[in-house]
Amino acid sequence: MFDTTKEDLKDLLREVDAGRLQLPEFQRSYVWGDADIRSLLASVAKGFPVGALLTLQTGGDLKLKPRLLEGVSPRQVEPTELLLDGQQRITSLYQTTYSKLPVRTRTDKGVEVERYYYVDIKKAIQSDADIEDAIFGIPTDKTLREDFARKIVLDLSTRDLEFENHMFPLNQVFDAKDWFYDWRDHWRAKGQDVSDMERAFDRAVVDAVQRYKMPIIRLDKRNSREAICLVFERVNVGGKKLDAFELVTAMYAAHEFDLRLDWQGSADGKNGGRRGRIIGGPNRRDVLAEIASTDFLQACTLLHTRQRRLEKAAQLGKTAQDASAKELPAVSCNRDAVLALPLESYKAFADAVERGFVTAGTFLNEHKIIWHRDVPYPPQLVALAGVFAVLGAQAETAAAKEKLSRWFWSITFGELYGSATESRMARDVPELIDWLSGTGAPPRSMDEALFQKDRLRSLRIRLSAAYKGLHALLMRHGCRDFISGKPVDIMTFFNDRIDIHHIFPQAWCRKASIKPAVFNSIVNKTPLSRRSNILISGDAPSVYLRRLERQQGIASDQLDTILRSHMIEPSHLRNDDFDAFFKARMEVLAGLVGDAMGKPVVQTDAVPEPAPDTSDPDEIEENEALDAEAA
Repeated sequence: MFDTTKEDLKDLLREVDAGRLQLPEFQRSYVWGDADIRSLLASVAKGFPVGALLTLQTGGDLKLKPRLLEGVSPRQVEPTELLLDGQQRITSLYQTTYSKLPVRTRTDKGVEVERYYYVDIKKAIQSDADIEDAIFGIPTDKTLREDFARKIVLDLSTRDLEFENHMFPLNQVFDAKDWFYDWRDHWRAKGQDVSDMERAFDRAVVDAVQRYKMPIIRLDKRNSREAICLVFERVNVGGKKLDAFELVTAMYAAHEFDLRLDWQGSADGKNGGRRGRIIGGPNRRDVLAEIASTDFLQACTLLHTRQRRLEKAAQLGKTAQDASAKELPAVSCNRDAVLALPLESYKAFADAVERGFVTAGTFLNEHKIIWHRDVPYPPQLVALAGVFAVLGAQAETAAAKEKLSRWFWSITFGELYGSATESRMARDVPELIDWLSGTGAPPRSMDEALFQKDRLRSLRIRLSAAYKGLHALLMRHGCRDFISGKPVDIMTFFNDRIDIHHIFPQAWCRKASIKPAVFNSIVNKTPLSRRSNILISGDAPSVYLRRLERQQGIASDQLDTILRSHMIEPSHLRNDDFDAFFKARMEVLAGLVGDAMGKPVVQTDAVPEPAPDTSDPDEIEENEALDAEAA
């Protein structure tokens, strides 16, 4: 439900000035620079299209807090329309052509300045003129200076000086007659006639601006909030893409609740936000460092829609688990559901969800997922937060955590959250809650999750959830650093710069004519400190093991024990037997995955030709740099 029309630019700017056309609160601040403004003014003066505006009638289902466009005098007035797209254009045109105040803009170097805009009349009426070259901004004292501001090259500080220099102030364009009368009188007193110049300039610039019509798409107030948000996102391709958080923030603002402040906290730090408390402040939880505002809203929405389903089921005498009960509202966390999250429900669930994220971070740390880049699927955090928010301490018992672990690793190695994530979360969270509380069966995702042993061959880069999962499983299994002999904890992970590195070095593998698609597999990688990786260098395992023993004073049997903690058979490394190593380690890694999932992996007997290597160039380059540094 929308209408398309055209309106005189002057009428639109009059609506802006009166406060009848305002912005929704979520719109970003005015940011256009001087070059953008001059280009826009030139397009309008030439009668060129500058794009349609998108507005929304107020008074409908979608309640948004309004604010005046920048430059409009403060006033208390309810708008009849909100400008959803076109803020930068309308603000620029309002400030340059309608308001009598200077325009706040930025130079090419990003310095914020205030300018008045003029048109050089003589330049504008030349037959080969480019209007944009005739338009310029001038500081608030209306002088242009050179030589470190010591020399004035143009002075327009009085009306007579504007006349004298034939410089037309654009903020007079909609009421130009008085300026033109005074300009003619100024030059008539000097015995000159500027009537021809006036007519030419009026045709070239003034009349075009005064007659300019702006196309408008008006959204009817009867449209749903989901439809309005979707239209805005599709149309606003040139501006800032709004996420659900920005839109919900604007809707809550209409009820005098500052969602952004609640999430981010105040700039001075006096009012701490939920994000800061989740990440942990001084006790920073790095695994949660990339938690987004939309993640938090999704978790709240999962709980809200679950609660709504439970309440409806109780009214109908049914169970919420009854999938055939189509009259029950669905549990959801998709965009539409997030946009429909009531403020009352957000307030009801936000504290529990905050605690849920903190507990989810602790859960991941216990499974040796310490760095945010190593979280297999970030949406897993949303699901875990929802479960911990509902069950609290009930989900933190040893039995409950064992179940959660099996679900977590099933999702990770089954690679189930690679698509349709929101639908899977909406199904998993209620089923997990029921399973952990003893009222339901295991989540269906756990039955659907399968891991083929041959998948180990193609896990080569951190983009894969299963790759990250094996990195964490090896650390959880107790693998110890080659040099220090210490297992991984939060302290050693960051202090020793633990990351996943090659066991048979890349340089050695290339010399041995082993294909990158093989030696870059997770089978040939393990968690090691930066120091250990440098010591390994690009040498054969037999060489770097002897160097480890000699330089670090490690006995052979002690080093063998350390190697076995990585699920490596020591004799394969000491004999530089890559094939035997690869085959044996593939078997034990498959077993490790199966144990984590609580089910055997799918065995495949055939040995396929390795797929083309798609390893992360940055990761390979980093490892090669370490090899070079060691050499």
